[in-house]
Amino acid sequence: MANMDREAMQAAADRIQRLSDDHWWALDPSCRLMQNNAWMGPTGTRFGTDVHGDQRELRDLLAKAVHSARNKLATLPDKA
Repeated sequence: MANMDREAMQAAADRIQRLSDDHWWALDPSCRLMQNNAWMGPTGTRFGTDVHGDQRELRDLLAKAVHSARNKLATLPDKA
């Protein structure tokens, strides 16, 4: 039974890593556009600040999810 739990957790950790890899760059195009002054004025500045903040938050949450899954996996007994 422990092996099955470890295998399930390994699969979950791998899936979390793939999702993180897939979504890590999700806000890059918007951030790049904002760095090139795609939108001007107070609204553009506010949006640029928000999108860069959202990118940092997304990356932080993705990194935490991967770290948490890997830590949980490390606590499970190895295959016998």
